[in-house]
Amino acid sequence: MRWARSLQAQLVFRLAAVLLIAAGAGVAALYHESNQTADALRREELLQRANELAGLAQRSADGAIRLSLPPSLEQVFHAPGTSDLFVIRSDAGTTLATSRPEFAASMDSWPLGGSEPRYIRIKHFGPAGQEYCALTVQAASSIGPLSITVARALDEDALAHTVLNTFVHDIAWAILLFAAAILIVGVWSIRRGLRPLRAVSARAATITAGTTGVRLADTRLPSELSPFVAAFDQALDRLERGLISQREFTANAAHQLRTPLAILTAQLGELPDSAPIALLRSDVLRMNRLIDQLLRVARLDSIPLAVSATIDLKAVVADAVRSLAPWAIGRKRTIGFDAPSHPVWVHGNADAIEDALRNLIENAVGHAPPETEVTVSVSPDGAVEVADRGPGVAAEDRERIFERFWRGRAAAHGEGAGLGLAIVAQIVAAHGGTITVGDATAGGAVFTLRLRVVDREAGAPNARETTAAA
Repeated sequence: MRWARSLQAQLVFRLAAVLLIAAGAGVAALYHESNQTADALRREELLQRANELAGLAQRSADGAIRLSLPPSLEQVFHAPGTSDLFVIRSDAGTTLATSRPEFAASMDSWPLGGSEPRYIRIKHFGPAGQEYCALTVQAASSIGPLSITVARALDEDALAHTVLNTFVHDIAWAILLFAAAILIVGVWSIRRGLRPLRAVSARAATITAGTTGVRLADTRLPSELSPFVAAFDQALDRLERGLISQREFTANAAHQLRTPLAILTAQLGELPDSAPIALLRSDVLRMNRLIDQLLRVARLDSIPLAVSATIDLKAVVADAVRSLAPWAIGRKRTIGFDAPSHPVWVHGNADAIEDALRNLIENAVGHAPPETEVTVSVSPDGAVEVADRGPGVAAEDRERIFERFWRGRAAAHGEGAGLGLAIVAQIVAAHGGTITVGDATAGGAVFTLRLRVVDREAGAPNARETTAAA
């Protein structure tokens, strides 16, 4: 997915992975430490019990060794069902005292205790086959060093382990919730940190051929982005200089060509009519049209259109139809005009919109068969349709016909320079409108120009007052 490839998504995923690993490691470490603590407490208690038993060993007057247990230990080792065991052996390995003879017998094969405690596990001992944790150590007593083994069934530690596991479970949830909170704060921080980058991206998206003066430099940008933005602005500077140079060249060339073409046109008008002269006059006329279009393109590129005035779209279209009707008749075509009875108010530049309409009408007349009508209609919703009965526009060409110097079928027979419709698209874009092409009802192509209708009372004064003739 596109979102997954974004810098923000990658940072969030990595932060989430780090937090997940850290939380898992923390829970595992806590669980391990809790078990280690339980084992340490058990061993400490067994060692303390062994030392306590060593202190109770005494030698009687007859030389026998006796172990007198206080009531508390008597309850621990001799109460019914108890699982605490002990055995005391001498240095020679002789059993001196035990809580259960079978336990003493099982310890005969085990080595005597040393100065350091030795912990062992005894499995399947006793009728119930329980598992015991045992400690063997050599403890000092009043009768000399003794080897004491103390054992306790692991089942007796179940309560302590349950308490610890419950504590670990609760802490684990707390760790996960804390990690989730950190993730939320991290996502918020990442989004806030990338906000300048999104702002710069949005600003860069507004840069077009007509707005090359826009720059991205912003003092609020992170220092890591500043070199990239500075390099991008420098590239825009170079691009703007190139575009300005190109526009100046186009305008200068067009201006330089107008004078010799005017002289050539006048000289051709003085020559007697003939087929070669007529062909030359047609070529010169096409060259004059190309020069005019190049000047319009240069003007549109260099000077932003003033489109805030309120104009009557119906009147502007009527003026364009009126001016081109004689030319169309001379080419054996007619122009039909259909409009509502009331004005259609839009914001725009009347001269530029009329220029765009003239290009559309000229294009339609050029493609319409002889003895047919080109229909121009205005709708109350601000739409202007120019329809002809020509060959139409192929579906695969409908996006490209508004590109500069793209001629399509016209290139086959040398008509047009591919600038007329590009000029229309540029003028419509400057007005915030749209231009589309489709199939006309009676065959051929229909171009639809749409502008946003405004309230005349709320609009600005007209840039040009025109009166439409029915």
